[in-house]
Amino acid sequence: MKRFFVLGENIGYSLSPKIHTALYQIFGDKAEYTIVDIAQKDLHVLPQLCRGVDGFNVTKPFKTEIIKYLSCDKSECASVNTVTTHDMAGYSTDGDGFLFDIERSFKGASSSDVLVLGYGGAAKACVAALKRSGATVSVTGRSQSKAEAFARDMGVSVYGGGKVDGVVSCTSETFYPKLSGGVKFCYDLRYSGQTLELDCPSANGLGMLIAQAIYSYGIFMCKQFDICQVSELYSMVKERL
Repeated sequence: MKRFFVLGENIGYSLSPKIHTALYQIFGDKAEYTIVDIAQKDLHVLPQLCRGVDGFNVTKPFKTEIIKYLSCDKSECASVNTVTTHDMAGYSTDGDGFLFDIERSFKGASSSDVLVLGYGGAAKACVAALKRSGATVSVTGRSQSKAEAFARDMGVSVYGGGKVDGVVSCTSETFYPKLSGGVKFCYDLRYSGQTLELDCPSANGLGMLIAQAIYSYGIFMCKQFDICQVSELYSMVKERL
């Protein structure tokens, strides 16, 4: 029996156990997946949590802080959401999951002019993925100084007004920037509770959550999936939720 968990703070609502359990059922795996909900000040107990566990996922607020506990960071964006415990290597599947779902929701969005709200771990993964796919990216948030520092680190610009094609919200707060011109799409990474609503077609982050879990499952189980297989698995998992 293989054992996995998702690590975060105040994440009792997480759908990750249901998603990974669905994948175990699809592939006939003997595995279990649980939630480990700890306070940020208690992250130092991680070595104990890893005993007898094959891997774990990471969510708020630990995606960047977890890196200091790893032997290597293979995320390429300094934001980790997947860890294999046999070598304590960190990966990020958030970017691939995000690109899969934003393209599924809004064709061509991943190579358009996109404004990203927020500057945390999820924002790092999304900005890196958007840049990789050819998008023009700008960022903003409630704190101008944090947005400027984040923009410098990620090699993008701070939003200074003007028209954008779409808005991607990577923050747990509902923050509405002042926008110029019509926005073609809005994507909010949150999948429960209040999500960002603008006067345009919108989608929440449930699809990203499912897709990143599929890629994460592939890392845990040493499987590789092409985009067609991810799409098929996405449909199969969603039917089970």
